[in-house]
Amino acid sequence: MKTHRHAKIATAVVFAFGFSTIVASPVFAANLTIEVKGDVGDKGAVMVALYKASDKWMGKATDIRTTAAVKAGVSVTFNDLAEGEYAISLFIDENSNNKLDTNAVGMPIEPYAFSNDASGSFGPPSFDKAKFALGKDDKKHVITIR
Repeated sequence: MKTHRHAKIATAVVFAFGFSTIVASPVFAANLTIEVKGDVGDKGAVMVALYKASDKWMGKATDIRTTAAVKAGVSVTFNDLAEGEYAISLFIDENSNNKLDTNAVGMPIEPYAFSNDASGSFGPPSFDKAKFALGKDDKKHVITIR
């Protein structure tokens, strides 16, 4: 009898843990496609960084996608994102060194852009200028390279 009682308790614990895991799991919302328009060029790669509102803007990104630069423009997709506010920063790594190259005073010398086509004064725009909302449905966001 004691073994049977222990089996019932173990089953209850496993069920409770499994149920709490399902209930506590984040609900994924949608796929986000970023279309990059403008003169992307045809050398190097387009590096796209996705930031959630809770991330340090222009610090460690939630996710990063890289794709070959193509003159006609490119698109990248981030899958299964939770609802919330996000922002994008991207640049074209023309020399394939995996970083945004700058001149002697720190101004970028490779093309770059931000979501909402936001711009900043003497640096990147604020998260508030670049942010957009992602809901339950798939979304396309167009960014233009300058």
